Amino acid sequence: IPKTKLKRKTESSFWKQLKRAMQKHRPKWRPLRLESSVSLGVPDVLIAVDGAFGMWELKVTHANAVRISPHQISFAESHRQYPVWFLVCVVDPVGERVLAYHARDVQELARIGVKHPPQLEITPPNWDSLFALICP
Repeated sequence: IPKTKLKRKTESSFWKQLKRAMQKHRPKWRPLRLESSVSLGVPDVLIAVDGAFGMWELKVTHANAVRISPHQISFAESHRQYPVWFLVCVVDPVGERVLAYHARDVQELARIGVKHPPQLEITPPNWDSLFALICP
């Protein structure tokens, strides 16, 4: 039996998927994709909802490990009291799932990867519970 090769999902394609879901389910939300070269460690997305702001770091993994830079860890640790989230798209032969981790979980996420229990796990296209959780 020949093995089927999984298409490598990228952070960019995860962002497009997330943005389409927001346009459909939360059209009043105002996401802004930030340029990562501006400041090391600053999350990928600034989100504005009803006068409140939050930030999301997007990650894609095809294994257990999640690559998180020391700058990203530092930012998360110094902003742990704010609505800063790590959204991890896990791609495996079974399909995709999205795991949500609050900034306060970044050390364990970096250390043991997606074996660390998330605050929420969804299977797209079931976005509502994720958006309810990560709304600033």
